[in-house]
Amino acid sequence: MKRKNHLPILIFTIFSLLIFNCKKTTESESNWGDADFTTFVAIGNSLTAGVADGALYEDSQKNSFPNLIAKMAEVDNKFEQPIMGGNGFSFNEEEGRLSLNIFTDPPSIDFLEAGTENNRNLNRVYNNLGIPLIRANQLYTAINAVEADSNHFVDKILRGSGRTAIGDALSLDPTLITLWIGSNDVLESATLGLASEDSPYTEAAEFSTHLTNIVNQLTAGTDAPIFIANIVDITDLPYFTSMPSYIVAGGNKTYLYGECKNGIRELTDDDIVLFWALPDYLSLKASGNVSVETALNDTLILDVDEKTEIKAIIDEYNVIIQNIANSNNQLYLVDMYSIFKNIAENGYTVGGINYTVELIYFNSNGDMNLNLVNTLFSYDALHPNKFGYASFANSFIEVINSSLNADIPLVTTLSDLN
Repeated sequence: MKRKNHLPILIFTIFSLLIFNCKKTTESESNWGDADFTTFVAIGNSLTAGVADGALYEDSQKNSFPNLIAKMAEVDNKFEQPIMGGNGFSFNEEEGRLSLNIFTDPPSIDFLEAGTENNRNLNRVYNNLGIPLIRANQLYTAINAVEADSNHFVDKILRGSGRTAIGDALSLDPTLITLWIGSNDVLESATLGLASEDSPYTEAAEFSTHLTNIVNQLTAGTDAPIFIANIVDITDLPYFTSMPSYIVAGGNKTYLYGECKNGIRELTDDDIVLFWALPDYLSLKASGNVSVETALNDTLILDVDEKTEIKAIIDEYNVIIQNIANSNNQLYLVDMYSIFKNIAENGYTVGGINYTVELIYFNSNGDMNLNLVNTLFSYDALHPNKFGYASFANSFIEVINSSLNADIPLVTTLSDLN
């Protein structure tokens, strides 16, 4: 009997397997286009880390904008974050997230007990290298908390690697990077009413030097595309928009006094009373004792001149970011400034529900109301909740899609959130 020659079949089978293995192997990768999420790395500050309610904690980290991007690209199973269990850690290492009790009069906000570091023993660098409180210069110079103004989050994220955040990022051999840095260079100073000598904002020329160094180190160490976001107008955040500069009694407005840049004076509608003035505000409202003697401290006021100063430095930062992005074809700009301006004005829709930046508001009678149902922000009035982070994730995804011929789905339904 003549034996069949199986060699052609064998060759065909091997050839087919080779073709199959050369193709992308998952359905998610078919949406990647020219993007490559194999090793997606996110670099930045608290907005990248996923801080909410004044702390970094697991329930919020699950909805950090980088983790949502990873989820929509279907690589979240290998996108590692420095998970902080329980109530996590606030900017004070001994405390966890904020908790709001709406049943007290007035409602009270307290810091809960600190949590635990649940993913500290991961045997490689985290993909999410967002470090709360970090400034631009510290991102490429600090290897520990001491070198970053005793910022305990540096040690929690870098874990004694002996490298900076930029060094850690490059050690992963990233295939796609998001970079969002600069907010803390101005935000810390602004939240204190430009009144703290210990927390000045970073001058524009200095910021330019730091961002240039960051980008130079990244582009020298990787060919990965870098999606860099600019800075939102922080005066659009509820920390700066929630409080009126007056109290209402008997239908009449009485303007508060505040310690402003040029001394104590009566406030106007153009001055900003900061969110953490709320206890003082409610006390003044209850007593009706509004006078020079009860003027709000300068750390609780961002007067009209200081507001103009803050807006100007943000504009300067954003020109710098734009110029650096335009000068290197490895960088793609995410215009978060313009995006958030639109969100502040019109809100943002997720799952058919429109969410707004409003967290608390005062009605015509001067009574405070809480917007806990459809707000984009967490209790600290500075950091988003999961719906706000969804808007950030989508902003990055849209630029990734348009820049790299990708088709990553947006976060559009409540089931897309963790």
